[in-house]
Amino acid sequence: MSIKGKAWVFGENINTDQIFPKRYFKPVYDPGEMASHLMEGADEKFPEKVGAGDIIIGGNNFGCGSSREEAPGAMTEAGVAAVIAPSFGRIFLRNSINLGLPAIYVTDIDQHVSTGDVVELDLEAGVVRNLSTDYETTFQPINPELVKLMEAGGLVEYTKQMLAEKKV
Repeated sequence: MSIKGKAWVFGENINTDQIFPKRYFKPVYDPGEMASHLMEGADEKFPEKVGAGDIIIGGNNFGCGSSREEAPGAMTEAGVAAVIAPSFGRIFLRNSINLGLPAIYVTDIDQHVSTGDVVELDLEAGVVRNLSTDYETTFQPINPELVKLMEAGGLVEYTKQMLAEKKV
């Protein structure tokens, strides 16, 4: 699975309330409404700027804080294709995987990518490239079954596919 998109760089310790503010919590969400508040706590204009296929680059401890599935959910609804950071909040990482959003550990990636750069990821090969600067580095390749889960759109959709194929 290859992903190529425009990078948006954020700092360290971006928490789930900055990614999707608590004041917008509802029992049921309209996907467009979720996307319209993405990263609002870090950049109020971000929802107007982000496009489908874009990649968020975070600093250390990206997605720390409360257990909010809405944080990676707002990203997927906005069309964000992946998140790359040196480290993640554990619950954010798990929620991202469950929703099919690649969250990739890459040491010092935030030091080698600027907002607006074009970044390319190859999940199976474990390679990330900044096509704007020719920087390239590696990361732990993603397990093929996990790639299938991401391609399916998350755990729920992957499980539905497996049940339909009678593999579960």
